[in-house]
Amino acid sequence: MITTGFIKNTAITTKLVLTFISSPYEPLVEFARYVFFKHHTHGGFVKHRQGDPFLWNAVIRSYSHGSDPKGSLFILCLMLENGVCLDKYSFSLVLKACSHVGLLKEGMQVHGLLCKTNIGSDVFLQNCLIGLFIRCGCIELAQQLFERMPDRDTVSFNSMIDGYVKYGLVERAHELFDAMSSEEKNLITWNSMIGGYVRSKDGMDIAWSLFFKMPERDLVSWNTMIDGCAKHGKMEDAQALFDEMPERDSVSWVAMIDGYAKSGDIVAGRSLFDEMPKRDVISCNSMMAGYVHNCYSVEALQLFHDMRRAMNLLPDDTTLLIVLTAISQLGHIEVGVAIHCYIMDNGYCLSEPIAQQLIQLNSCSPSSYVLLSNIYASLGMWDNVKRVRTKMKGKKLKKIPGCSWIELGGIVHQFSVQDRTHPQVTEIYSLLSSL
Repeated sequence: MITTGFIKNTAITTKLVLTFISSPYEPLVEFARYVFFKHHTHGGFVKHRQGDPFLWNAVIRSYSHGSDPKGSLFILCLMLENGVCLDKYSFSLVLKACSHVGLLKEGMQVHGLLCKTNIGSDVFLQNCLIGLFIRCGCIELAQQLFERMPDRDTVSFNSMIDGYVKYGLVERAHELFDAMSSEEKNLITWNSMIGGYVRSKDGMDIAWSLFFKMPERDLVSWNTMIDGCAKHGKMEDAQALFDEMPERDSVSWVAMIDGYAKSGDIVAGRSLFDEMPKRDVISCNSMMAGYVHNCYSVEALQLFHDMRRAMNLLPDDTTLLIVLTAISQLGHIEVGVAIHCYIMDNGYCLSEPIAQQLIQLNSCSPSSYVLLSNIYASLGMWDNVKRVRTKMKGKKLKKIPGCSWIELGGIVHQFSVQDRTHPQVTEIYSLLSSL
């Protein structure tokens, strides 16, 4: 009745949209959008509830938080066409959608529209704009907006500090940090500053000073310091922090394992790995990468076997890249071919590095080149597609054509496109033409 348009009651269709628009199941969300577009645009909704943006915002949110953030801009335009009042929530959702996918031009157009309203100076919306500019790499625009803000809150300061840190402007971040009162600073503020200083070896002393001055610490604080110490080879300091921290998560363990592996102490790294209360793919990848980094390729392959069989964990792209690197260290082409078959049989969506590794391992296999060519094509990198295909021609490799198998009377018959090699080809094509 909904899809045929028999139901005209706005209250019912509104209830339907609100019920399904936030569903985790995409088909239900699409159904809610269909009902919305059919019954609430250019029609009854505007007549009955003119100016109420609540339902529209729910639909915008489904796009902003979904797989098609650009759709939120379309709904915003529809709101303007239908004379629906835009509120703070409408603007914030659209600005966040622009931020997610880096739509700077569209975001600035929304900013221009926002400036014409009476909520343009709202601190929440100003913070959304700062986030958009930082996400799009326009730190100077973000700073100009920040300096012009009539009111600022902790989120405003934290966004700017995090942006400065992200682009390596730690000293400017520290100036802003010092300008904040003790009451304005929260855990995010402190953690952002520490995260900025642990990136460089020279900044570790300041990071320690900030860490000790913190009024309170959370897991992020401890993990940031541990990661900084580990990256700069200060494993004794990292271990002391690890032993002292009140609680640990997988990030804590992985930072330590990775640190020991990169410092060459693979035994200590494996000891920690074995102590982990619960291992996941990330921790296994870290341990395997440590093995490969220290040329323990056999141990890396054994762990790959264990994670699939004993731990019942599914490998990801990173796992496969590490495994292929280990195989190339050993020079085991047969094992590489077996891993290639495993990748193909399990339907992995391969990344460029994995396909490159497959080519290095098995340069005579056309399927590896085809995989890499398809990856480049999906990314629109046509020059690279041409280069891979030229390399295939140079090696006189041809793509194996797709085919179909049909079993009839205990005999398997193979067919490919425009294939006329079958002994009964005349009868087959005659039958097909009569259908």
